[in-house]
Amino acid sequence: TQSLGDYAADVIKVESLEGDLIRANGGSRHAGMSSIFLAITRNTRSVAIDMKSPAGRDAVLALARDVDIVVHTMRVAAVERLGLGYAAVSALNPGVVYCVATGFGPSGPDAARPAFDDVIQAACGIAALIGNESGVPDFAATLVADKTTGLAVGNAVLAALFHRERTGTGQYVEVPM
Repeated sequence: TQSLGDYAADVIKVESLEGDLIRANGGSRHAGMSSIFLAITRNTRSVAIDMKSPAGRDAVLALARDVDIVVHTMRVAAVERLGLGYAAVSALNPGVVYCVATGFGPSGPDAARPAFDDVIQAACGIAALIGNESGVPDFAATLVADKTTGLAVGNAVLAALFHRERTGTGQYVEVPM
């Protein structure tokens, strides 16, 4: 979404009432506005919504009614429990490109597992490769899985928008880490 914002998309980031944890990560001049948060959410507007409340769910659905793209990184079962899954959103907005960027995909034995960059680095063998000389797994000194997934999401969403432009239909897009 950062790259889409760089391409002039109007990006609205829905955060919990507590705010994104990255807001407090690293140095900052103002509370809740860390330098890393400002860097990775540039060209983004944020709104804080309690998606677990009926009013919050309705607010998110109202936003989704008029957008081109919805991207989320929550486990599919959690989004479905909130009533914000693809069926609910596409019923209001049939042309929506709905992208799910989960850790391990929406089905299978690991679908319910949360995933973070280090978990994915370990699962796909990057940590073993980095630690190959010492024999002790180690992590790459950057967010390899997060950044790679972000690039894949951007490309998948743009391809889905191209499809919609040609056919008039939206799509459900999955990009597991």
